[in-house]
Amino acid sequence: MPVKFGLLCALGLVAGGASLSSGAVPGDAAPRVAGVRGHALASDPPSPAQVLGYELGERFTDHAGIVRYLEALAAASPRVRVWNYGETVEGRPLMQVVVAREDYLARLDEILARNRELADPATPEARARAVAASTPAVVYFSYGVHGNESSSSEAALWTAWDLARGAPAVGGVLDSVVVILDPALNPDGRDRYVQWYRQALGRRANRNPQAWEHWEPWPGGRYNHYLFDLNRDWAWLTQRETRARHATWSRWTPQVHVDFHEMDYRSSYFFFPAAPPINPLYPDHILRWGQYFGQANAAAFDEEGWAYYTGEGFDLFYPGYGDTWPSLVGAIGMTYEQAGHARAGLAVERPDGLVLTLRDRAQHHRTS
Repeated sequence: MPVKFGLLCALGLVAGGASLSSGAVPGDAAPRVAGVRGHALASDPPSPAQVLGYELGERFTDHAGIVRYLEALAAASPRVRVWNYGETVEGRPLMQVVVAREDYLARLDEILARNRELADPATPEARARAVAASTPAVVYFSYGVHGNESSSSEAALWTAWDLARGAPAVGGVLDSVVVILDPALNPDGRDRYVQWYRQALGRRANRNPQAWEHWEPWPGGRYNHYLFDLNRDWAWLTQRETRARHATWSRWTPQVHVDFHEMDYRSSYFFFPAAPPINPLYPDHILRWGQYFGQANAAAFDEEGWAYYTGEGFDLFYPGYGDTWPSLVGAIGMTYEQAGHARAGLAVERPDGLVLTLRDRAQHHRTS
């Protein structure tokens, strides 16, 4: 199954080397520990459809729905914890989801302390190797920094559910990896787009790319409340959302970071390796691991017959992006781009005659 291959080869690649993170448990508030209330069977956490009332891809999930589902998932699964690590200018919560084996969650403070050792350049190499061999790696997924690149947050819900229920696609990934998901980096922008789309939509989705629902007006959902592009702010910290994210990131210091995006609906799918120019400050292993992850993704997409490309269009130079800044601070930072964007809506007909749906887009992100 390609989803399993992608997860095992991409997430599992980091299992033998890196470790976890630094600092205290993220978030100022105490975590909502899974299994406290809600669904009785932790082995059978609720699907998004059970909580939201529709299958993923049938409609766009607003930020309140994202929060509602992930809190229900945490209440039902002992593998899941959620934190609010801040809030947007408009008062929407910024949420972080941690999915891991129960024994890893029970010793999360210890894992964080070990990961802090790995992040410290003063740690002797022998000690670092011993820590890396005995500590799970941390993989951090960021979704929706551009709010109208809307399939990514749907994919976040799907991925969280897969991990929580131990879907066949997941295999033994959680034996060696702690997964962090930030399901919506830009909730204000996302809700701006989702609310506009609901108003523009007729009784059913119109596949014609000239239909009104495919022409989002200014200012659109790409930007935050102040109409600032948060994917230019990773290095500069000018925005409230960025500062909150950095505070929690610095406690985790993950080994892998993937920033999920969307691009023109007439394209296909982009994953690493990146295009030139490449920032000369990056060590060689950053580029080497980008090749490894790209090969795993290519195998998964080939099995499904999905189109993709690498090495073109998306460089690794400017330090303010969600792939470049993590790569400068010790992670393997990567951008994944799915065809879609605001022009795609729930369904759009491409120039080649194929119909691209929201569910298709989310499935591609879920697989990669």
